[in-house]
Amino acid sequence: MSKYKTAKSRLPNTGEQQGKLQQLQALRSDYVTQLPAKLALIKQVWRDSIVGSQANNSGAEVCSTTTVEDFRQMVETVHNLAGSGGVFGNTLLSELAKKLEVTLSRCNDSMGCTVSDRAAIGKLIREMETVLKLAPSECSDLDPGDTLPAWETPLGGQLVYLIEDDSELGCEIQQKLQSYGYTVSVFNDIARAEQALLAFCPAAMIVDFNLSNDERAGAWESNNYTLRFKNKTSLIFISDRDDWVARLAAARAGCQVYLSKPLDFVDLLNSLDAVGLWTDEDPYRVLIVDDEVALAQGYAAILRGAGMEALVVEDVTRIIMLVSEFQPDLILMDVNMPECSGLEAAAVIRQTNEWISIPIVFLSTGDDVSWKMEALKLGGDDFLTKPINAESLRVAVRTRIRRFRKLRSRMQIDMLSGLLNHATLKTHLKSEVSRCLRHDTGLVFAMIDIDHFKLVNDNYGHPVGDEVIKNISCLLVQRLRQSDIVGRYGGEEFAIILPDTSLEAACVLMDNLREQFAMIKHRCSKGDFSCTFSVGLAALPPYNEVDELVDAADQALYRAKDEGRNRTCANEGSG
Repeated sequence: MSKYKTAKSRLPNTGEQQGKLQQLQALRSDYVTQLPAKLALIKQVWRDSIVGSQANNSGAEVCSTTTVEDFRQMVETVHNLAGSGGVFGNTLLSELAKKLEVTLSRCNDSMGCTVSDRAAIGKLIREMETVLKLAPSECSDLDPGDTLPAWETPLGGQLVYLIEDDSELGCEIQQKLQSYGYTVSVFNDIARAEQALLAFCPAAMIVDFNLSNDERAGAWESNNYTLRFKNKTSLIFISDRDDWVARLAAARAGCQVYLSKPLDFVDLLNSLDAVGLWTDEDPYRVLIVDDEVALAQGYAAILRGAGMEALVVEDVTRIIMLVSEFQPDLILMDVNMPECSGLEAAAVIRQTNEWISIPIVFLSTGDDVSWKMEALKLGGDDFLTKPINAESLRVAVRTRIRRFRKLRSRMQIDMLSGLLNHATLKTHLKSEVSRCLRHDTGLVFAMIDIDHFKLVNDNYGHPVGDEVIKNISCLLVQRLRQSDIVGRYGGEEFAIILPDTSLEAACVLMDNLREQFAMIKHRCSKGDFSCTFSVGLAALPPYNEVDELVDAADQALYRAKDEGRNRTCANEGSG
């Protein structure tokens, strides 16, 4: 699929967000209900251990009822409390459990504890008991009335504020961004934008550096904005200037991207992607591997509330199957699991070449350097220390996935057109052909070639030819379905995979695209001009192999060229 998908407009869905928040609150309620039993288990095992230990030290013959398995279960319960409290709103309980876990780690059982460790353990258990007796409002940092902030949800992720006092340029940027599905509000000064910000915060602001004929007005005004609204949106500057002084002023104003005029629209789209603007792409997918199911479900609820898809792995032996089916953008992996450690599970995942680059973020209550070094050897990408609050979890996951997708797209995308490159398009075609054969469905493969493109480069120059490439790319992205897969096949050639499409329907579609492209006026210093393109089509069936499908479409394209260009030809033969 093209990097830039035609997106559907989005409006804030308060009911959906409230439902996700209620889900998290329900999980928290279940968690709180289970706390007394967990603490009772810790107290009982520790009390029995101490009785047996004291009797043994006094020389009395006593049979302790505490087994090694009992002690292990107590330590595991403490470990789970240390990691889960922050997610479910009881950070204080988690901090106490974390200290208790560290102290218990020095003891194989109660016999191995020093006098001072025993005293510390008893004190921590009593403090945990006290915390549980507090009213929820006294120990919780998740208020039931909380709502997820607008700028942390994907619901307004299409919204862009454009601050531009050049009405012609502002209108052009607005129209082009809207054609890609973004919602764009244009303001001729920062003051009007600030009024709008009181109602809703956008995902990004595009600001002209030179507002009101002042060389740095946009920077000064944006600096005032960032001081008042810290970390709530992304800033992109466009400017007539490209010097150090201007760029430094922009950086001090909170600018993440600085674009020089004349504005390259592809650069602007890339910049919106770079600052993390939500487009109507596939939601981020996170696979969560943690033996504490309630905690894993809590993570999942937080991530779903931020617009991501999250799948919890309860049985680690199913992880290979689930990675293959779910195709996660990131794996959130607990290090300390009883049957299989997170490091061992990661080693199994990395055995498959296609999963080598999937980010793995490890979770642990400990801060041991040795396991972190081992995790790095296995390609671990980040380490989060439990307890982790909702905000830290969202930011860590989103940042890693964004970087992963960006790096992956750079390997797959033709940078001039923004479309899939030749190799990636062929990979998609193989996948689609296999899918169609499995499900007994069809597809059409289209080859497109710009007519007389060499004359465009010769008469107007290669930079103008590049603009023609960009224009046809934008047209294809805007006018095709999200399920259609578009790529630059090479030079002035393009290819499209049209799933679940008949040959007749594809002919009509391509003819419409041809007519629209022929009406586009390409501007240059020598005057405006128009271009046309020719199309060759082939369908599955009858062509059931990738190579024969491509060859058939290519033959049809040559026929369109031979018959006079600016036309669509279909290869209906059986190969």
